[in-house]
Amino acid sequence: MSLYVVGVDGGTSKTIAFVADGAGRIVGAARGAGSNWMGPDVEIPMAVVADTVRQALQQAGLTGDDIAMGAFCLAGADWPEDYERREACLKAAGIARRLVVRNDSFAGLRAGTSERYGVVIAAGTGINAAVIAPDGREWAFGYYVDDGGAADMSRQAIRAVLRQDDGRGPETALTPAVLGRLGYPTAEALLRALLAGEVDNPRLFSICPLVFEAAEAGDAVAADIVERQGAALAEYATALIRRFGMRDLEFDVVLAGSVFKGRGPLLIDTITQQIHRVAPRARIVRTRFEPAVGAVLLAYDALGITVTEAMYAALAETAPGAEFYDTRDGGEVRPLRSQRGKSR
Repeated sequence: MSLYVVGVDGGTSKTIAFVADGAGRIVGAARGAGSNWMGPDVEIPMAVVADTVRQALQQAGLTGDDIAMGAFCLAGADWPEDYERREACLKAAGIARRLVVRNDSFAGLRAGTSERYGVVIAAGTGINAAVIAPDGREWAFGYYVDDGGAADMSRQAIRAVLRQDDGRGPETALTPAVLGRLGYPTAEALLRALLAGEVDNPRLFSICPLVFEAAEAGDAVAADIVERQGAALAEYATALIRRFGMRDLEFDVVLAGSVFKGRGPLLIDTITQQIHRVAPRARIVRTRFEPAVGAVLLAYDALGITVTEAMYAALAETAPGAEFYDTRDGGEVRPLRSQRGKSR
């Protein structure tokens, strides 16, 4: 019987599911809506996860009975009870014979390093940071996170546009870029739309790449937003490094998520400088793969399978292209919401 695994990366903007065989070839892939969720009623977001996996299984011509292990790396899985609720729902869905649930940040870490310990900064729509310590302890910020990510940068860009308009802030190239992107003739028109709730989050968060483009072109306001973002993201990593006694060690700090796809070197340079002040031997690295591939690797790890260079090469060759993951258009995928729990 052939070996197959499932790897899932479930975030705020989208959920990605891959089916891979024992040789590292991705044989099924699907993308669904966001599955990040706060609150007890996890049946709603886990239905999104299960449906996305079923689409990938259908593409591969397989069923859940064929899957030896599923690794489900999910935003919103932060407390022990979060893991337990999600695991119970996913087991009941029958989409894998065995499965593990982990916070989505660990998929990003595994996608960027094969070392046994390290740190990850996962910055997409939102942000998380996590560590696997040299002694095997694991910890993620989860609900402790208070800022960072594309949502935060987009809100800062909006604030810069409004501050220019009301006279408190300097002129910035973000004003024509943001107004053009969102389709409003003036800053006041944008403000009125925001107050009326007419600008949904996917559209709002899609302006994040504009901040990087303006910063790269020399706009001082945009550059300040990028630098402040870099300092904020680095702070999570340096806190983990201090807390787990890693200041004098060599290890990877993995940068995972769509924010790190922004143009120009300013964000990563700022992060690197801040981290090296605390841990000069740390290696700042980008993910080798998308986090969903990291989830596949975690599924292999859970089965005790050593991932060979041939398997890494097969994953790289058979994974979907960049357009499969892109959410810059604000698109049709968006976080789920409910009255009892809401997306983070």
